[in-house]
Amino acid sequence: MRLIAQDCYQLDHQKGSHGFVVAGAGRAAVIDPGMSSGFDGVVAELRAGEATTGPITDIVLTHYDADHAQVAQRLQETLGATVWIGAADADILRGRVEPKTLFRKVLQRVARVPFPEGARELDGSGEIFAGLEYFPTPGHTPGHYAYQWRGVLFTGDAAKVSADGSVSDFYAIVINDKPVAARTVQLLAEHIRTGSVDWICSGHNAVARTSTPTP
Repeated sequence: MRLIAQDCYQLDHQKGSHGFVVAGAGRAAVIDPGMSSGFDGVVAELRAGEATTGPITDIVLTHYDADHAQVAQRLQETLGATVWIGAADADILRGRVEPKTLFRKVLQRVARVPFPEGARELDGSGEIFAGLEYFPTPGHTPGHYAYQWRGVLFTGDAAKVSADGSVSDFYAIVINDKPVAARTVQLLAEHIRTGSVDWICSGHNAVARTSTPTP
């Protein structure tokens, strides 16, 4: 694991999207642990990091896509951790609701993501544990969430993130609802400008330092 900020790390051995670990208040969360093909590497890395982070207690998902969430159920069973996911995305994984676009319907069939039974479903804003906040960022998927740990913001695939910390629309083909996604990008930009954000950790771009870090 690579240190980003105090008690915040990036995983080195997962498959798919970028993944992260935060630790504090007697808890430790892995954010977006990735694809099933990365299971062995992720488990080994998390076990090796326990001396620093403590055991993983929570598995936190920005959204349900396979490259972010496919390994979550198996990790849950192995680590005994609690999974957190947006309620609207949980409905898709359970088969209660279909994705909005044809591309996403096909993607759902090709890259299956098992629903982690007993997962905690997010609705609105709040905290996973002290210091790890969540708020809705829909559009890429209906139940997409962003998380913030102190000065570090985790945006998943809600937006593309440039090296200077600016955000822009994600790739159109994988967006579930384009107007909603565009509003989310605006919300994130405002949050970054006015909030206490020093670092932005996205699903597929390099970790970025904001142009106006917190004093």
